Parts: sequence; C-alpha cells; structure tokens
Amino acid sequence: MTAPRTVVLTSAAGGVGTAVQQAADVSAHAYTVIGLSSEPAHLLSGAPALACPPTRDRVRFSERVLALVERAGPCLVVPGRDEDAVVLCERAAELAPLGASLTSGPGPAVRQAYDKALTPALLAGSALSMARTAATLPDALAVAEQVGYPLLIKPRRGNASRGVRLAHGNGELRRLFVPLQDVAQELLPLVPDDRRPWDHHGDERAQVGEYSLQFLIGPAGDDLGCFASRNNLSGGTPRLVEVVDARTLGIGTRAHEALTRSGAWGAWNLQGRLAPCGTLRFFEINARPTGLTGLRARLGFNELDRLYEACVLRRLPPPARPPVPGQVIDISGPQGDAGPLLRRRGEETS
Repeated sequence: MTAPRTVVLTSAAGGVGTAVQQAADVSAHAYTVIGLSSEPAHLLSGAPALACPPTRDRVRFSERVLALVERAGPCLVVPGRDEDAVVLCERAAELAPLGASLTSGPGPAVRQAYDKALTPALLAGSALSMARTAATLPDALAVAEQVGYPLLIKPRRGNASRGVRLAHGNGELRRLFVPLQDVAQELLPLVPDDRRPWDHHGDERAQVGEYSLQFLIGPAGDDLGCFASRNNLSGGTPRLVEVVDARTLGIGTRAHEALTRSGAWGAWNLQGRLAPCGTLRFFEINARPTGLTGLRARLGFNELDRLYEACVLRRLPPPARPPVPGQVIDISGPQGDAGPLLRRRGEETS
C-alpha cells in the first residue's frame, strides 16, 4: 500500500465530484479525498463534504480552498464544476508553493476554453475543426447563411447545457441572440452513417452520438493517454457509453499537439460529432475531469492516478492500458453506476 495521497475536490456532490470519488475508490492508492460543497452533501463513500462558499463568491471560495490546501499538504485540486476551474486557475500561483496542483492549466488556456467565443482558437493551426461559432449577431447571420438553420444559441460563458436555445430563422435569431452574452453555433447533426441501433431516431436535438475524448497531458507536454467514447445522454447526463478506438478517429496526435501549443496541461475534454466525411467536428472543450471519470477508471484508464503522478509527484506514469473498443455500457442506474455490458458492435445483446 502506498502512502496516503490527498485530493481536494470542489463541488463534491455533483456529477464530476461523484465520478472522481469513484476513480479514487477503485485506485490502488490510498487517497484521502477531501470534498468541499456549498450545499449539504455527502460523497459517494459516505464521507461528509466540508462547507464551502459558493463559487460565485469568488474571493471567499478560493480562500477556503487555499486554506484547506495549506493544511492538507501536497495534493491534487480537482474542480468539480467549470465555474470552479475558472476561479481556481486564477489562484494557481498561490497553490503551487503549497505543493498543490490543479487538474488542468494554465489559466489563459482554461479561460479560453470557458469563453465560447475564444474556444475555437484552442484548435487553431491544427487540422481539427470546431463547429462554426459566431460572437456577434452579424457573424451569426453569416453562419446561418453558410450552414442553414437551426442554429444553437449558447451563453458565451455557460455550461451544462443551461440556457441553450434553438433559432430556426433570422427573426428568431435576432430575437434570441443577446450581444456580448451569447454565441451562435451551427448544430452538428447526427449523420445517418453514424447511427447505432440504440440511438433515438427522429430527433436531431437529442444528445446521441456525441463523442467525448479525454486527453491527459503532463506538465511538460507529455502525452499521458487518451480515452474516447461515443455517448448517448439524457438531460446532459450520459446513459449509454460506447468505447471507441481513438486511433481510428485519427485525431489523437493532432489534438494533443493543438492543446500543448496553447500551453495546456492536465485533463482536457473535447466533445464533438462525426461529420459526413468521417472526421470529428467539435462543439465544446472543457478543462477538467468529467462525469465519465469513474467509468473510465473502472475500465482501466484512471485519470486521477495519472494526473496525481504527473502533476503532483512529477513523474511519468506507466503507459495507460488501452480500453477495449466496441463495449457499450449502460450507466443509467443509481449514482451512475456502470450497468451491464450491453453488446459489442455487430453482436446481439448479451
């Protein structure tokens, strides 16, 4: 058994927080997970989360985290929500002397990921493409002229699908779009060639066939591994997860290079859909672990372990065990627990 390792987890009762606790539970390391929450909450293991000011109270929230880290010693700080990541990246320079490391950085790249008007620039200079995104109404009307309707209207700094609307024409776009607060983005349809028997048919707005690629990058830019899946979601929560081979998607190296060019390190998640030409186009980038972190750990890709070793212990972890592609896993049970293996591609339900 290794010496205890400390993980400070903000917004511990949320989906990401629960997933990180699941990854800690299946690790061979003896993690001490200290959860923080602005609401009465308990972690999955039953340990109470410590009280913390809400993230919107930026100063008190970050001071609470810093005070806890100072007592806890060397640790990995995992933001459980996008808002937490943005606030904490501003205090990274104060966390580092205490032996603490955030799961993603640096600050400029993190802020860029969470400003949807700037996010496409993270992939600039690479062969990867983002969905067409406009930050002004004239540009949004130009995107509509190029790709047609409907267009997605998203809060520029929003997350978790909150505040997302659909515009079906110029009049609706003009009415819905709020300058300086929104972006307009083309809606990437689910192409027929990418449908699966378990996809919901007839509703192009359904969150089906969305690809999630979790990249781990060491502080020096080292490639710590990638896990790719094709997900069906309900209300933003994954329900069916199909493991896919990142190499066959042909984007692993290019995405890693694009992110490291921006200075990015740690956990980075790219979300996209397959285009008719067979390549992925992305609509969102997040700088954090995700709600699938626990499932990925149970399938042999424990990003908590890999991030702790690279970011806190400053050593390269051993090569990640490649996940077995073709598995389709039902995680719609209580607490997102992994359910039965439903099928492999081309096989009947087992």
